[in-house]
Amino acid sequence: MYEKVTIKQIFSDKSIEVSCESSACNGCKGETFCNTKGKIFEASNPHNLPLKEGMVVELFLKSSSTIFSTLFTLIFPLLLFPIAYYLAKLAGLGEGAGMFVGLGGILVGFLVVWAFFKVHKKRFIPPILRIIAEEL
Repeated sequence: MYEKVTIKQIFSDKSIEVSCESSACNGCKGETFCNTKGKIFEASNPHNLPLKEGMVVELFLKSSSTIFSTLFTLIFPLLLFPIAYYLAKLAGLGEGAGMFVGLGGILVGFLVVWAFFKVHKKRFIPPILRIIAEEL
């Protein structure tokens, strides 16, 4: 997917803070599932483009990475609930305790997801492809 974003802040040659404008969301196919709508996120500048704050640029969001990150974030923690619940039942815990252990499994799942994206952050940072407009 190609997205138009505005540069908010430049930290270094390779790390740029960008934001999707709400007007860019209107025609986007992924608008319903987008977690960056109106938020600021990081992008990279692998082509060493001469960027300035306020420029409108085009990003490339790899569909496979977007789908993977969404599914991993939502499904992995949910898969840990029945596993933790089953292990609690095997340990001889009751129904209520099994439910709380299952909820703990979900919490552990979210912590694993957080740690995964913290370690592999650079793999999921979208690259800036080109400059669209100098400034708004």
